[in-house]
Amino acid sequence: MAEPTPTPTSKPTIIIVHGAWHRPIHFQQLSEALTSHGYKVVAPALPSVDKAPEELTPDSEADIAAVRSAILAELDGDNPRDVILVPHSYGGLPASGAIRGLDPQSRAAAGKSTSVRAIAAIAACIIPEGMTILAAHGKTDSDSAVRDLPDPVNPPPAPALWHDVPAESETYACAERNLNVMSKAALLDRCRFSAFEVVPVHFLMPRDDRAMNFATQESVVQRIRDSGRVVRTEVLDGSSHSPFLSRLQETVAFVRRSAGEDV
Repeated sequence: MAEPTPTPTSKPTIIIVHGAWHRPIHFQQLSEALTSHGYKVVAPALPSVDKAPEELTPDSEADIAAVRSAILAELDGDNPRDVILVPHSYGGLPASGAIRGLDPQSRAAAGKSTSVRAIAAIAACIIPEGMTILAAHGKTDSDSAVRDLPDPVNPPPAPALWHDVPAESETYACAERNLNVMSKAALLDRCRFSAFEVVPVHFLMPRDDRAMNFATQESVVQRIRDSGRVVRTEVLDGSSHSPFLSRLQETVAFVRRSAGEDV
């Protein structure tokens, strides 16, 4: 007699997808806070980011595969759970590519009870298939600043990422020493799937972001809305690109609301 298909647990798994130059350790405080609220949290490391340049992958495909593997482990594991993706910055690219066929409608059609339920983006590039992060920022491959980028790409100065974290704090020091180089080809790659067409998007918008400025965030959101989809947004006045470091409790609340909680 066939084993019954296990039913999903009530709370979804939160899968955090880090951005360029970052590693999962940058999201440790966010992971621990969400865990304290009853969530399982997974944060896969993207192969396009590493301290050793020779270990970097040539494009975003390996990043997509890493995220997709983490998703499927939750959707189809022994204790199946729905998933909420929480990408930051560049992480929106592999997060988008990873969910092809894993949205609620596609999974239901395949006879599956679990799916990726939503994207809770933190200043992330949730962009259409075929678009690049450069284009989202209003730049092209021919721009001299892009053409002259080294390969691998070195991280920007830390204040560009978290200027509102006290420079003398351990949080700042830990975050800075764990920055890594990034594959240029992955950073300049094209989005492989328009994820916003198949799952709801929630977008946390740091107003004082110096890496993905507020106007760029607004254009990302507007592009999704222009496609006929609804985006729920929350604005963090005065926040840097990294509210998971500087505005932790507000970021936790945003993720919890994106997962369906009334907080």
